[in-house]
Amino acid sequence: MPCFKILTNLPKNKIPNDFVKRITPILSRTVGKPENVFICAVAPDSQISFGGDQTKPGAVATLESIGHIDAERNKQVVKEVTQFVTEEMGIPPERFFMTFYDIKNYNVGINGTTIG
Repeated sequence: MPCFKILTNLPKNKIPNDFVKRITPILSRTVGKPENVFICAVAPDSQISFGGDQTKPGAVATLESIGHIDAERNKQVVKEVTQFVTEEMGIPPERFFMTFYDIKNYNVGINGTTIG
């Protein structure tokens, strides 16, 4: 179950209501996993600073997945996600930071148990 989380200093009313619905197909296609297994979360109103400046819009994101995380794939994912975030939230690419985590199945729990 890949999990995409994004924290932004934008207020909730500046984030499109269907943001997670519309980013999920992008993540699914670029990561190579079906949409129905993705978890997406947006946390608005976060205190975020880039270089000491917290007045301009910014966002920090993580993508966690069991597999499907590699150098070439990550380049495409971050390119398309950055473009989407810029278009939908108005966050400049230089103020969007994204990290990737390839996690082991035994480090993921859902429904009261681990996946592996």
